Amino acid sequence: MTEDFDSFGQDTDGLVGKFDNMIRQNQMFFFDVEEFEEIIDFYLERNITTKARTAIDYAMRQHPSSNTFQLRKAQYYAGVNNFVKAVDLLNSLEITEPQNPDIHLTKGSIFSKLNKFADAIRSYEKAVEYSDEKDDVYTRIAFEYEELKNYDKAIKYLIKALDYNPENQAVIYELAFCFEMAGREDDSIEFYTTFLNKHPYSDIGWFNLGIAFSNTQRFAEAIDAYEFAIAITPDFSSAYFNKANSLANLDRYQEAIDLYEETLKLEEPDPLTYYYIGECYEKMDEFEKAYTSFQAAIKLNPEFADAWMGIGIINDKTGNERVAMKYMSKAIELDSTNTENLLYYADALFRFELFDDAVLVYKNALTGNPNHPDVWLDYSSIYAEIEDFDNAIEVIMRGIEQQPQNFELFYRFAGYLAKKGRNKEAYENFEMALQLNPHEHQQLFDFYPELTQNINFLNLVEIYKKES
Repeated sequence: MTEDFDSFGQDTDGLVGKFDNMIRQNQMFFFDVEEFEEIIDFYLERNITTKARTAIDYAMRQHPSSNTFQLRKAQYYAGVNNFVKAVDLLNSLEITEPQNPDIHLTKGSIFSKLNKFADAIRSYEKAVEYSDEKDDVYTRIAFEYEELKNYDKAIKYLIKALDYNPENQAVIYELAFCFEMAGREDDSIEFYTTFLNKHPYSDIGWFNLGIAFSNTQRFAEAIDAYEFAIAITPDFSSAYFNKANSLANLDRYQEAIDLYEETLKLEEPDPLTYYYIGECYEKMDEFEKAYTSFQAAIKLNPEFADAWMGIGIINDKTGNERVAMKYMSKAIELDSTNTENLLYYADALFRFELFDDAVLVYKNALTGNPNHPDVWLDYSSIYAEIEDFDNAIEVIMRGIEQQPQNFELFYRFAGYLAKKGRNKEAYENFEMALQLNPHEHQQLFDFYPELTQNINFLNLVEIYKKES
C-alpha cells in the first residue's frame, strides 16, 4: 500500500481488501462493529464516498442496533455536501446520545463549512465537555473565532488548548499569528516568556518569541531567542533565516549573509534567501556580489519582481541609467502593486527627467495604497523640487484628508505653504504637526533650513517643548 494508507496499518488494509472482495464476489462476510468502523473510516478519510456508503449500508444491516453507523452515515452526508440530511440525522442522534463528542464535532464541522461560525462554536463547546482530546476541540473553537476576526477570543482558546497539550506545535505557531493580528505584540512576548519558563526546551516557543521581539523592533532580543531555538534544534532553518533578518535590521550585514547562506545548506535553495543576501551586499556597496545574488534569485523564480528591482537599483547606484530603467520597468510589469518598488521607480523617473511618467507611477501607487506613509510625501516632493508649490500643496492636502494623523504630512504642508508666502496657514499647520508629534519638528527645518531664521516657527517649537 502507499504511504497515504500507513496510518491504518496492515490490519486495516486486510479488512478493506476482504470487504472489496466480498462486494466484487457478491458474497456476505461478517465484520464486527470495530472492523466496520475501520473500513468506513478508511473510505471516508480518502473521500471514497461510494464505497463508504456501501460499507455503511452493510454495517447497518449486520448491526442494526448500533448508533455508530448512524453517525458514520451523517459524516458521509457531510462528505457529499448533503448538509441538511447530515444535520437532521445528527440532531436525532444527539437526543439519544447527548454526551457523544463525535456528534457535536461533526455538527461543528458542518456549520463551519456553511460559514455558520457561531453555530459551529456552540457545537464544539458541547463537544469539549465530553471529549478526551480537549486541545483539539479548543483549537477548532479558536479557528472559528479567527473566521469571525475575533482574535482575542481565538487567543483565549488556543491558550486553553496549549494548557492541555504544551507540545502542540501547530497551536504555538497559531498563537503567534493571532497575537500579531490582534496587535498584541507585548502580550505575545509576555505569553511566550511565561510559556518558556515552564517549557524551556520548546524550540518553537523560542522561535515565536523571536518573531514577537522582531515585530516590536527589539532585534537584539529576537536574535537571542532565535539562538536558543537553534541550540535546541541545530538544523532549524527558519530560525537561522529569521536571525539573519534581525541582524540585517541592525546593519550587521556580513553576519546576516553568513546565516542566510547557512539556511541554503539546510533546505532547498529559495529565491527570497538569495534576494536578502543581495540586499545585504547592496547595503555594503558590494554591487557585483549583490548582482550575482539577485540573478540567482531570478534564476530560481523568473517572476520575482523584487530581484529585478534590486538589479535596477544597483545599476541606478552605479550610474547605468538606461539599464536601471529596463530592470525597474520589468519589476513593475511583474508586480504593479508593490508600493515600495513603485515609489523607487517614480523617483528614478523624476531624476532621469521623465516627469510625466513619474507622475503616472505615483498616481498608480496612490490608487493601490493611499494609506502608505510615504506615498503622499514622495509624490508632492517632485512638484516641490521644480518649485511648483501649488501642485505640491494640492497633493499634500489630499494626503492629509487620507491620513489625518500623519504628522509628517503637516510638517511638509507647513513648509510648502511657507515657500508660497502663505505664512499664517503655514504657522497653523506647523502647530497642528507639533500637536501630533512635537519631537519631530526638525523635519520642517531639514527640508527648508532657511525657516530656522523664522522667529514664529521657533517660538512655536519652544512652546511645545515646554508643554511636552
